[in-house]
Amino acid sequence: MIACAIADNHGGRLRAIADAPIDSRLEDSGQECASDMSSAQASSTTSVWDRVVCAVDRAPLSVHAARAAASLMPAAASLTLCTVIGADEDGPLDDEARTREARDRLDLVQGWIQPAHDAELHLREGPPISRLLDELVTERATLVAVGSRTHGRAGLGSVSRAMLHEAPCSVLIAQAEDAGDGEVVVGFDGSGGARRALAVGRELSGRLSLKLRMLVATGEARAPGPGWSREEFGPDLAVSEDPRPAVEALTDASFAARLLILGSRHLPAALALSSVSEQAAQRATCPVLVVR
Repeated sequence: MIACAIADNHGGRLRAIADAPIDSRLEDSGQECASDMSSAQASSTTSVWDRVVCAVDRAPLSVHAARAAASLMPAAASLTLCTVIGADEDGPLDDEARTREARDRLDLVQGWIQPAHDAELHLREGPPISRLLDELVTERATLVAVGSRTHGRAGLGSVSRAMLHEAPCSVLIAQAEDAGDGEVVVGFDGSGGARRALAVGRELSGRLSLKLRMLVATGEARAPGPGWSREEFGPDLAVSEDPRPAVEALTDASFAARLLILGSRHLPAALALSSVSEQAAQRATCPVLVVR
């Protein structure tokens, strides 16, 4: 699902809402998937793209995140562009000036993605991370899209890192523009999370006619064991094995990829994301989709 309503007449409807704090947030209570591939497909492909919320801020990469999400979503899915006015990052401007700037920012991004998808525009006020998390709960988002860095800093920014660890939905992180017609690469380690990621990759590949490749890194301490085989995925799926550790293999694969898809492990609090997924999200040069 994706958080947003579709805009009318190519002009996103803007709701300026000062949200009251939400005391409770959706908790990711799912356990590590132990179901087979067919059940992973049923649970993943019907929900990841339904309601998408894209965080828009001053960083150029938030525009890339919006464009990446819009280009990958089905036409019937909904998209919301959300910007948060937070005093801690928006400087000494008065309220009217900050609101005007935020509206202009949303309109600009709406214009960039308009050829691919319409969107509803939401303006929020308060601490950026907590307000964005509230937005995901309110809109029952199935995917949040964010830029990877802020103001030129290396690595993940505070918002993207928070979404990886705290968002109750899948997360799309944009490093830069995607590679256009490049392949979709799914990192596979035999886990339930990896199988969910592969199900999403299959659906996306079929819908957009993209080349799909499953990448298995065998140089990891937790490399896939004997619980899987190439044969179970059928002859049409390209499978490649890389003898290097997962992060290194995935990073290299991202150079020519349109999208890198990874599964996350459903664990509580700070352990909610495996270190491989987080490191790959930091280093990849294409958009990264982490599937819950």
